[in-house]
Amino acid sequence: MLGEFLEHVAQQQPAAVVFDILFSDPDVFNPDSDAYLNEALAGTDRAFLAYLRLPAKDDGLSQLRPEMIPGAAKTPLARDGATVAAVMPFLPAAVESGRLGTINVEPDADGVVRQYPVWIEAHGWQLPSLPMRVAQAQGWNIPARQSILLNWRGKPFSYRYASFSDVYFDMLSKDKARPPDE
Repeated sequence: MLGEFLEHVAQQQPAAVVFDILFSDPDVFNPDSDAYLNEALAGTDRAFLAYLRLPAKDDGLSQLRPEMIPGAAKTPLARDGATVAAVMPFLPAAVESGRLGTINVEPDADGVVRQYPVWIEAHGWQLPSLPMRVAQAQGWNIPARQSILLNWRGKPFSYRYASFSDVYFDMLSKDKARPPDE
């Protein structure tokens, strides 16, 4: 389903198709669907996927080194041999594309997320957030600070959006109701 969706949306040539969900485990009941999604990812240069930075206390249990993470930036403080605990996408095309970013957020004490990390520091490496990777690909300016304050404007859903299910079911429909250049 997601592979078909990606192929359909990619035909409209969007600036980016961003999956802010984890593709951490294969579909053991339908491996063909994973293969199809992997092919769709390999067939576009506009799809971005997420990975999750796990707690730093678990870094010693990992074999993943920061230099193995696409987009990770080495700083002068980088520690040689350091490992990073993270849940990476299992799809080879996702990792090979290099269009990956973290989706970690930390709510304030009252449960509201007011800041978003532009990158996460790990042993002298900067692990870019998913929005940062999209912004880099678009040539937008990247904030120089590690996190940004979120400005929640307007009432919920007061911005333009399209639900996945609405777009997907229209895509399958014989009589299309959505604009082809949405």
